[in-house]
Amino acid sequence: MHISFLTTGNIRQIATMKRALGLANPLADLGWKVSIVALDCADNREQVARDCDARIDIRYFPHSTALGEMLRKTAIVRNLSPDILFLCSYSFRNRVWRTALRSPLRLVVEHSELFSAIRTVPAHKRRLAAHFESRSTTIAHDIVCASRYLARHFTVRAQGHGRTPSRIHYLPYAYPESLPTDPPLVLDRLRQDHDGRCNVVYMGSLIRDYGLFLMLEAFEGLRGADRPYRLHLLGAGPDDEAARTFVRDRGLSGVVNFAGYVPEAHLSSWFRLADVFLAPLGDTVQDHARCPSKTYMYLAFGKPVITCRVGESAELFDDPRLFFRPGDAGDLAERIRDVVEGPPCRLPSAERHGWSERARSLSSLLLQSHGA
Repeated sequence: MHISFLTTGNIRQIATMKRALGLANPLADLGWKVSIVALDCADNREQVARDCDARIDIRYFPHSTALGEMLRKTAIVRNLSPDILFLCSYSFRNRVWRTALRSPLRLVVEHSELFSAIRTVPAHKRRLAAHFESRSTTIAHDIVCASRYLARHFTVRAQGHGRTPSRIHYLPYAYPESLPTDPPLVLDRLRQDHDGRCNVVYMGSLIRDYGLFLMLEAFEGLRGADRPYRLHLLGAGPDDEAARTFVRDRGLSGVVNFAGYVPEAHLSSWFRLADVFLAPLGDTVQDHARCPSKTYMYLAFGKPVITCRVGESAELFDDPRLFFRPGDAGDLAERIRDVVEGPPCRLPSAERHGWSERARSLSSLLLQSHGA
């Protein structure tokens, strides 16, 4: 069978393409014909070259208006004629004009967040997102949800529209088994620069709502510890400059390292350097609904991940020492001390959370729903 993944945007700004790239090779290993429709830009081409082998049929479309993108995708999908079209998010841009296709296909829609519930998003955008979220339960043959919260939410939505809840599937993100290994010199240089410290790594957008200043406040509390702690912030974001000002004003320049955007080719060195990873979450609908893919990347390195008992982190981890109270910088500092100075933490097996395992699950549910 042929499955085609429909994606939108640059992967550095819109991460939903990660599922298509993660699943592509493993699905091909299982005998599927796989194609991916993606925006033509340097970042996407670089990531595709890294993640997909020659078996994957990549079709690029140019930058365009929302309507132009939809029409271009319709033409590409018409030419591909897949058995299953998998929408990596459902929006005005990321869809096709189904009546213009040559033959009927089975439609799968993925939800990886509840955009309509993010309060910082302008009201008109939340209303538009709510429209597509609701409509997905009436047009899709199957809905794939990246979190338990989303699976429950869309099950209720589907029942409200008289649809079968069994077509709602829980399938979280995973870690990329093909994460590149840096040349030894990269890791050696990092160790020389940061040797003798407890290195704590956060990877993600530098945004207040993602716990940025909470982490900075926690490290202000750790400044006088016997063993020097250092927080490495891998990424960039709208609150980057405000965070740098906070660090300068509080005298934390020797404690916090703004590493900036780190290419995926160098991530493994940073992850090997880390003693502890941070994945702060808030007790909000936004964080209960989303599935941070970086958490699964951390698992492959066997290091503690300090997070909150919220959403997918509560599903993934069961050692209470890994959880701090959302919004409590003092408790976060205590968790870091306890994890570093105490006995080893209990961590889930990484083998159960790779893209190969997710591909087997997706293949099974699609073949059961649509036949071989």
